[in-house]
Amino acid sequence: MQTLSQFIGSHHSGETSSKNEWANKDFLGTPKIYKPHSVLCRQDDDDDTIFIVKSGWALLYRGLLDGERQIIDTPLWGDVVGLRSVDGPRFASLASITELAVHEVSRKALVERILSGGNFGNRFACSLARANAILAEHLVNVGRRNAMSRTAHFLLELEERLSSVGLSAHGRYECPLTQHELADILGMTTVHVNRTLSELRKADLVSFKAGHVEVLNRKNLVKVAGFDNEYLR
Repeated sequence: MQTLSQFIGSHHSGETSSKNEWANKDFLGTPKIYKPHSVLCRQDDDDDTIFIVKSGWALLYRGLLDGERQIIDTPLWGDVVGLRSVDGPRFASLASITELAVHEVSRKALVERILSGGNFGNRFACSLARANAILAEHLVNVGRRNAMSRTAHFLLELEERLSSVGLSAHGRYECPLTQHELADILGMTTVHVNRTLSELRKADLVSFKAGHVEVLNRKNLVKVAGFDNEYLR
C-alpha cells in the first residue's frame, strides 16, 4: 500500500487523475525543512498544525512529571502527526532526529480537502488506521513482550516501514536512533538496551552498530519477536 507521501508525489506525466484529487495534493505546498534536533511542536501547545512527514526521522514523545519521557513513535516518510478531533492542548511533542522535511497544514484546511473529493481522503484514512495499528503494537511491546522480543519486534517494524518507501533493502537500513532513544521507545534502561542488542548479535539474529541495522537471520528473529507484519498493511 502506498504511504500518503508516496501518493502525494506519485503523479507523473501521462497519468490521469481528477481535478479535485490533484487540488487536494497541491494544497500541501512546499515542505518545511527542520534541522536535526529541532522541536516542531510541544506537548500542551494549543495550535492545530498537522504535520505530514516528507523525509527524515522524527520522535513523537510524551513528557512525564518526573522529567522522563516515553517515545510513542518514530514518524517516518508519509506518516501523519498531530491530528485531533477537537480543540485543545497537544498530547505529545514532535522533534527531529535528522534533517526533517514536513508538510504543515491546519486541521481546518485538511478537513476541507478531505471532504472535497478524490482519493486523498481514502489515503489519509488508511494512513491514520496504520498509525493506530503501530501505536497498538508499541503498547503491547512495553506492556507484555520481554526485552529480546520487544527489541527484535521494533527493529523488524522499522525495516518493514522503511522498506515500503525504498529506504531498506536485503535486511539492511540506516537508523539514527541512539541507545538512549531506543530505551525511551522500548521502556527499558540504556544499559538494558545495550545488553539486549549484544545478546541479539551474539545469537546471530540482528546487528545494530554505528547507525546501521542488519537483519542476520530473519526467520529466527521473527520467531523471537512474534512478528506479524499484517498490521503494517
